[in-house]
Amino acid sequence: MSIPLDILTFLGSTVCHQLPERSYFFDSTQMPLCARCIGIHVGFSVSMLFLLTGSRRFAGGLPSVKQAALLAFIMAFFLLDAGLSYSGLSESDNLRRTVSGLALGIPFPFLLFPLLNSIIYPGKNPSFPLSRGVDWAYLAALFFVAAGAILLSESLGAVFYAVSSMGVFGVFLFFSSAFLVVFTLGLEDWHARPRTKAVASVMVASSVLLALAFLQELLLSGV
Repeated sequence: MSIPLDILTFLGSTVCHQLPERSYFFDSTQMPLCARCIGIHVGFSVSMLFLLTGSRRFAGGLPSVKQAALLAFIMAFFLLDAGLSYSGLSESDNLRRTVSGLALGIPFPFLLFPLLNSIIYPGKNPSFPLSRGVDWAYLAALFFVAAGAILLSESLGAVFYAVSSMGVFGVFLFFSSAFLVVFTLGLEDWHARPRTKAVASVMVASSVLLALAFLQELLLSGV
């Protein structure tokens, strides 16, 4: 295994059990995240990067009941598949794990991102990122692009390493977003600029994930 992939595998251990039988391989090299986790975190990073383009990056409108219900319906497939798998009622294969991971990772930023914008940039762009029919087509396109890349990763080395990197990047992006929510909603007395809070979120998320990775390494080594 190459040094870059060793690093990705080390970092991926913070959130993933990395079971070989539930992971994708290129030749004999295992992906740093299992099939379900790679779906979640590649999906999350793809959607977040999409939402940072154009006027979407300031979209701060909250979804209507119908829009929220549709997103919740999509994400419910993740809960259904995970529940069936861990209960032993129906064993998932890697394809189903990937699809269920994407079903959570792709839609979730469309709820999280406008919530943050509504607080950080109130009134700047009151639209919801999925307010038009074409926006839902973009959501579907993100799903198929991410799914296609993940499924191709077992056949093409370049795609394998790109998907592996995107998945681990998605882990950091997810935790950074979580800490940004904490800093934005939980620390109301901290009157820092949004960029300062974003940088602080990335730094704290990176520190926490590195600490978890080292702890996991120590536990596995029996120290």
